[in-house]
Amino acid sequence: QKWLWTMPTIYEELLELQKSGGEGVLVTVVEKEGSGPLPPGAKMLVHRDGRTTGTVGGGELERLATARAGDLLRARQSHLQRYALLDQHQVTEEEEATGMVCGGKVTLFYEYISPGPHLYIFGGGHIGHALAYHLRTLPYYVTIIDDRPGIAQSLPAVARVLIVDYETALDGEHVPEGSFFVIATPAHAADYLVLRRLIAGDWKPRYVGLLSSRSKATTFIRKLRKELGEKIDFSALYTPVGLDLGGSSADEIAISVIAEIQAVRYGRLGHRHLTTSSEPRTEANPNA
Repeated sequence: QKWLWTMPTIYEELLELQKSGGEGVLVTVVEKEGSGPLPPGAKMLVHRDGRTTGTVGGGELERLATARAGDLLRARQSHLQRYALLDQHQVTEEEEATGMVCGGKVTLFYEYISPGPHLYIFGGGHIGHALAYHLRTLPYYVTIIDDRPGIAQSLPAVARVLIVDYETALDGEHVPEGSFFVIATPAHAADYLVLRRLIAGDWKPRYVGLLSSRSKATTFIRKLRKELGEKIDFSALYTPVGLDLGGSSADEIAISVIAEIQAVRYGRLGHRHLTTSSEPRTEANPNA
């Protein structure tokens, strides 16, 4: 039972995925009828780059399983699929099977593995600190980015703290589509550089929240339109950031921002946002 030897490695890699904020699909044999290649419990972990660890039987079944796992990774979904093992080493999904089933049947469960939505906070000051504190029990993979050495020691525990230049912080890193961003650096210039990068880039964020006054928000939007063109997409931008809950302390602002992120994440409409009236409409702020 050589497939058992790979099980500790699979669990180690699952833990590493969680720590690194990565994604994968865990494929498990959950049922076997007839002469299936491996018994229930056999597992294979498929990574985003197509690498695999473990096995669900090799051959055509494993080829089909790896391809299906790649599709499910892109769709971010789990799935249960039965396969018919035919003669001449052929395999097909059961509902499509024709002819005599000579080798039995196998059911595979594809489990999409994700650390939760990625949330990047630019700035580890009072607002960043409060956000990290109130996010600690919510299922987000939180990264705080700041350029000030030593600030990490004062922050609540999050998945990652990056002490790097704001503008180039995520260069060369896989940033999942649909991620959430909050911009709250200690300087207007840094805020603008980060915002410009997020708006002009190809990361397709679900939410970009900019901590600002209404006048600052209006100025930034006008400047971006002048630099990037009138057709630039602002649909993910929320500034001033947060739901209109009241309160001006760091904790109260953080709660309003997290509430807004939750509303966007779950598609809840009708809340009163702080977004400036000069900002284009968004799905969460249709009356902007």
